[in-house]
Amino acid sequence: MSEQEFQFYPTSEQLSKRAWAKFKDRSFSRVIDPSAGNGDLLAGAPQGNWSRHAVTVDCIEIDASKHPLLREKGHAVVGMDFMAFEGGEIYSHVIMNPPFAHGARHVLKAWDMLWEGEVVAIINAQTLKNPFSQERCRLAELIDQHGSVEWIEDAFKGDDVVREADVEVALVHLVKPAECAKDWIGPIIDNMRVDHNKEQGFELPFELALPNSFVENQCAGFRQAVRAMREAVKMNAVAGHYASRVGTTMARYGQGEEDVRQQDIRAQMTSRYEDLKDRAWTSVLRSTDTLAKLSAKVQRQAEAQFADIKKLEFTESNVYGFLLGLVQSQPEMQIEMACDVFDQITRYHTDNTVFYRGWVSNNQHRTCGMRIKVTRFIIPGHKANYSDIQWDSYRQLADFDKVFAMLDGKAKPDFGLVDAFKKHFKDLSAGDRISTSYFDIRYYPGVGTIHFFARSKETVDRLNRLVGRHRQWLPPETRTQVPKTFWVQYEKAEKLDAEVRKAATQVWDEERGPGRYYSRWDHPANSFMSGDRERSAQGHALMGQAIDRVLEKHGLLDGIEWDGSPDSGTVPQLLLAA
Repeated sequence: MSEQEFQFYPTSEQLSKRAWAKFKDRSFSRVIDPSAGNGDLLAGAPQGNWSRHAVTVDCIEIDASKHPLLREKGHAVVGMDFMAFEGGEIYSHVIMNPPFAHGARHVLKAWDMLWEGEVVAIINAQTLKNPFSQERCRLAELIDQHGSVEWIEDAFKGDDVVREADVEVALVHLVKPAECAKDWIGPIIDNMRVDHNKEQGFELPFELALPNSFVENQCAGFRQAVRAMREAVKMNAVAGHYASRVGTTMARYGQGEEDVRQQDIRAQMTSRYEDLKDRAWTSVLRSTDTLAKLSAKVQRQAEAQFADIKKLEFTESNVYGFLLGLVQSQPEMQIEMACDVFDQITRYHTDNTVFYRGWVSNNQHRTCGMRIKVTRFIIPGHKANYSDIQWDSYRQLADFDKVFAMLDGKAKPDFGLVDAFKKHFKDLSAGDRISTSYFDIRYYPGVGTIHFFARSKETVDRLNRLVGRHRQWLPPETRTQVPKTFWVQYEKAEKLDAEVRKAATQVWDEERGPGRYYSRWDHPANSFMSGDRERSAQGHALMGQAIDRVLEKHGLLDGIEWDGSPDSGTVPQLLLAA
């Protein structure tokens, strides 16, 4: 949609400051802008004379393309559709420049959602001067009873106006008192759970392994919990109101009990609402099979984004949006999982890897790629704790199970590494070789090492190729013309490994000079995998020279040609259903 379709008229700085000056209560404990746009209205917020505590400014904006800019400015985006927003009672101030065509409806929504607080709104003056509808009449009555209005001509004209409009505006200010004397008890809606699939324009992707009623049930339960919480907090307020009319205890005499109580009410409502929202989003995050399939590292990465996710209102549309995004992000998450397992195997033991000439290279810059051996690799650090391996070991083995099953197009292995240790720990400790779906394994409890022998070399090769393409060691699948010699040297990498390592030592000796002290960790094969960029780049260069020497010796170098520039290509789509 265009800005005109969204009725987007950015607020000038002068008008913004004028709007903020209307607030009487300068303790901005929680502020919301329901039609935030680019955040222009928030630019006029007071500086330096706010309350001593940090002020939270939340935004709602229907145009999702503006969300990144709002977050960049430090604002939390809590929703898209203000008219469907249900969390308003935690706010103390609403500042808004709603669409002029619906100004009355938006201001009334802001008024109705507040428990107690102030509303400042910039609306079309004709909304009040021509009150032809019930909404406009009600807004006019509210202004008469609870506020004021200032008429401003040419508010959207001038040097600091981004998009001019020939219109007179009304700057409305409303103050809503806490209605403590009102009986807030209302019926709590029962039987809100959905026991069948509703006709809707959305089907949950099968990758999530969730019933279609899941979202409606969770959102209905959340709304029920919020209603119950609000009733409880409000009834405490009613009880406090009548208690204050009876009298003040001697212990609190002269301490401003009423003011303290009102602040406590808002704090309670805010805290308890955020806790319920946290619980609701957590229930979604923990209920999807998608996250269960991720490695421990990628799960932590997904959960690290939870702070941003739970800022959104817990509504059907937001939950569906999150779940769709989760499915759409699966290829990237799966690649991250594959790289994580690849690194776990290669970082512990340089003998787990072999090296080959990488695709992105030229005569001035040599580089190389790395593969996991398909014959055997060793993972240390798995000493037994009493009669079993430790929890960290099981977590690593579970990561291996998930990734290799994913590469095989399955949700999980028929008999995984975790299964082997849980069911055959005594046999493994005795030196037996146990078969799993993708590996035969041997365990040496004394030194804490597990030896992996690939039963499916094709699956290990899929991991090598996936990571190789992602890190541009291999040409992308979109590259149709690749010299045959390139793949020959790739396939022979394991056979040529001893020669490559010997050549790497020779190159290293030439590089560092005679008589210089060195550590074995400085060897190119080790520095290649270093987390330090400089050391890793040096390792790449030296291993590249070593590989060239070996390939030239075997007549495999001349047939490999590069154009000196990396190819851009997509990593193959993984099987999302796995």
